[in-house]
Amino acid sequence: MMWRCLRMTAFWVLTVVVLVACSAQSEPTATFDPENQKEYGVNGIYLGQNIKEAMDILKPTKADFMDMVTRQSYTVEQMAQGAGDAVMGMLLVDQTQMMIKVHKGELTSIMLGGVPSEDAQKFKTYRGLAMFDSARQLEKLYGKGKGEQEVVYEGSNYIANFGLVDNQVAWFRFDRKSS
Repeated sequence: MMWRCLRMTAFWVLTVVVLVACSAQSEPTATFDPENQKEYGVNGIYLGQNIKEAMDILKPTKADFMDMVTRQSYTVEQMAQGAGDAVMGMLLVDQTQMMIKVHKGELTSIMLGGVPSEDAQKFKTYRGLAMFDSARQLEKLYGKGKGEQEVVYEGSNYIANFGLVDNQVAWFRFDRKSS
């Protein structure tokens, strides 16, 4: 009986440790990690993520996808299965238009701009940067980037661009680098 209690306690402790470790991985690190693909995303979607999962998170009110070369239309289900080499998507999320690119079922680019000021807080990056936050807030959350009006952060696989207008974040774009 005592061994059974010890095994159950050990199992419970191990379960708690694993759950804590898993939840810690979903939180941003203290500083911008240019090699973490989740750093390159907004509202819970990020580069490299499957398009179906991303659409389930965003829940756009409207979404149209078309191959940039062949002009063929694609559904989310088709792309989730790997269809389409160069698919561009125009999404309407509340009042805001978001553009994404999909290659073989994965997000390769996320672009956001023209967000109505009343919706600014609805669109936040992994680090918590919202549309129209100040340049100071951008630097606080991401560190010093390259450039002044277009601030760039770069890892080996991904690149983030933030556009500043009147010292505020007016747009951002996350892209997977071409290989």
